[in-house]
Amino acid sequence: MGTVPSEEQFIDLYREYAPKLFKYCYFRVHSKEDAEDLAAKVFTKTWDYLVAGNQIDNMRAFMYRSAHNLIVDFYKTSKRDREISTDQFGEDTIDLLDNAKFPDDIDVRMEIKNVQTHLQQLPDDYRDLIVLRYMQELEIDEIAAIMGMTKNNTSVKLHRAIEKLKTLYEQ
Repeated sequence: MGTVPSEEQFIDLYREYAPKLFKYCYFRVHSKEDAEDLAAKVFTKTWDYLVAGNQIDNMRAFMYRSAHNLIVDFYKTSKRDREISTDQFGEDTIDLLDNAKFPDDIDVRMEIKNVQTHLQQLPDDYRDLIVLRYMQELEIDEIAAIMGMTKNNTSVKLHRAIEKLKTLYEQ
């Protein structure tokens, strides 16, 4: 996207990315209100960046990188305790997949909580890699751009994150 998008084009971007960015933020900050604020800031920063005459080659990677940076700043400035209980999720638990249509099956709900519990036990960078790859369905090169790593380093760390998650499930 080399020029400033029209208002209609930007609204289309918002419709496409807002729910996904909200989920990404929610998984990291565990507050609906904070996640909504952070996702909204991503769009403000993106618009400001484009209006300033800058070019964005990969919009999705740019927006997720912005979200990642905003989340890092959120924790630096708020100094909130990142150790949370899954009881805080309550009925506001987010579906892990966009197209999921879960029945009112207690086993499925319990497995979702189980995944969230294990993800919270991972280091932040491992959790980010797993969420971006398997829940947000981003490609390795996009994740590398978001995380500021090489593709090879991203692949290696993702593999390590998966292995660590497996060991948590075995405990």
